Amino acid sequence: MSDTTEAVRERTFTWNAPMDTARSIVGRDPMTWLSDMMAGKIPAPPAARLLDFSIESVEEGRVVFGMRTHEWMANPAGVIHGGMSATLLDTVMTLAVVSKIPPEKMCTTIDLQVRFLRPLFPNGEKVTGEGVAVHVGTNFGTAEGRIHDAKGRLIAHGTASLAIVDALAQKPR
Repeated sequence: MSDTTEAVRERTFTWNAPMDTARSIVGRDPMTWLSDMMAGKIPAPPAARLLDFSIESVEEGRVVFGMRTHEWMANPAGVIHGGMSATLLDTVMTLAVVSKIPPEKMCTTIDLQVRFLRPLFPNGEKVTGEGVAVHVGTNFGTAEGRIHDAKGRLIAHGTASLAIVDALAQKPR
């Protein structure tokens, strides 16, 4: 057993009540509320705040987010945990599909596939996740996503399948 003492660090963050945000966007045009969120007029969800996601670009069928690689995201091997990349991909792919559905609909991931090509390191660099809607039907959507590091290298790519459901029937209380 080692006698080394590791430095303890702390991270805190604040968030807005996600159900309040959900109530404010249900039934609104997705491109409008996504643009409002990018402009800071609508608060980001708690998970996006935790992971320091920033909305870089929103257009119909395509969404781009940035994420900085922080030390607290590292696993014991010293690389960014794959779940961080998977969450970034899930977010941009879901929102790419959301951007193409009617205001009275919402979608939720039913299948997520991620392929990791190279590690990310906790050096503070910004990585970019891009999601593109491939198919958006009445009840089902699919998307593809990619994550690139600050040098433009492909880090991970993935696909998602999403169920498209009636948002008004699911309206949060």
